[in-house]
Amino acid sequence: MWYRRWAAALVNGVTAWVALHDVARLDARDRVLVLGVTGGLGATTARMAALFLARQVIGVVGRDPDRAPAECTDVVVADALAEGLDRLTPDGSVDVVIDPVGGPLRAAAFQRLAPFGRQVVLGNASRDDRLFSGDETWLATRTVSGLSIGGVAHLRPATCTEALTAVISLVARGILDEPLPAVEPLENAGKVHEALESRTAPAKTVLSVAD
Repeated sequence: MWYRRWAAALVNGVTAWVALHDVARLDARDRVLVLGVTGGLGATTARMAALFLARQVIGVVGRDPDRAPAECTDVVVADALAEGLDRLTPDGSVDVVIDPVGGPLRAAAFQRLAPFGRQVVLGNASRDDRLFSGDETWLATRTVSGLSIGGVAHLRPATCTEALTAVISLVARGILDEPLPAVEPLENAGKVHEALESRTAPAKTVLSVAD
């Protein structure tokens, strides 16, 4: 069963590692806000941020706080983001935003970045893009960066190989404790993609070629 756990962790794990280590340059002083923390990528990134010993890992959920990973030090509901951050942080701000969600939440999280804060865009699950003002990033001393592992792996293979090696080691040693994925036979690939498109799929699914 170990190979299924590895297979489930690889893409999200590599993305999370590069996002935190190479793009956000996370350190132990940082407060991290993870949007969409109940999704596969958000959950893995929250776990990874905790492993990197971030000062605080705040997960943002749509409705049910109980679905957030246990590694989150705190959880807020998206509709109450501002109130939650005012309650959970000394000045209502965070140092790093991990954003695979987009939409109004992307813009709201950006407004909560501290000076020298970094927002890392990893996707747009909402399919609602929001523009950032260059003047706003300048005047507030904030940074917005993007990361697409699929778009950059062939351009920076060494970076991705280093991340892959680290993730495999963390999973093998039980340090990165990723949940077991759903497993479907290869012939069900079409149904799995339909579930992904309709957003009814579990957080992670592995296609089994042979047991």
